[in-house]
Amino acid sequence: MLAPLSRQFPVLLASPHYGERWGRFWLVDPLDGMKEFLTAKARLNSRVEHRTIDVHELNVEDVGQFDLVFMLGVFYHLRNPLSALERIRQVTRRLLICETHVLLPFVLERYPLMPFFPGDEHAEEKPYELCAMPTIAGLQQMLRAAGYNDIELVYTPSFRYWKKLVSLVASRPQSGRGIVHAHVESN
Repeated sequence: MLAPLSRQFPVLLASPHYGERWGRFWLVDPLDGMKEFLTAKARLNSRVEHRTIDVHELNVEDVGQFDLVFMLGVFYHLRNPLSALERIRQVTRRLLICETHVLLPFVLERYPLMPFFPGDEHAEEKPYELCAMPTIAGLQQMLRAAGYNDIELVYTPSFRYWKKLVSLVASRPQSGRGIVHAHVESN
C-alpha cells in the first residue's frame, strides 16, 4: 500500500486542480519529511503552500478545510494526541490519511492501549524515544472520538506476528507502521 501512495503524492502536489478539488495541507514531521516536501514542491513547481503551525493551534479560520489531509509520521510525536486529532478533524473535509507507528503487544492488541514515552523534549537524552504509540484499536477509537465517521485500516505492520512473538520473549511491546484512512461523512 505504501508504493501506490508514494506514486500518487507527487500527482497531488502537481495537480492543476490544487485548491479546487484536492486539499493543499500536509502535516509533516519537520525533522523527517520537510526536506522531501520542499524538494517535491520545487521540482514540480507546485503551488502548495508551506506553513509551520503547531498542530494544537490549527483552526479553520486560519488554514481553511481540505479534502485530503496527510498525517505521515507525526502522531507518535504528539504529547496530546486526541486534542491534536480533534484539531486535524476540524480542517479535514473528506479524508485523513494517517501513517504512524502502532504498538504490537503480545496480548491485548485489540484493546485500545497507548503508552506514553518521555518524548521529543528529551531527544538528546533518549534519541529513540517517542511520545505516544497506540495499538491499532486505540488509533481507530481516537479517530472516531475526534469526529471521523469511517475508519479504514489499509496497512498493518510488516512481520506483525513475528513482532508479537518478540514482544513475548522480550517482555516489551514491539511496533510497526500502520496506515489508516479516516473519512468524514458528507453533509
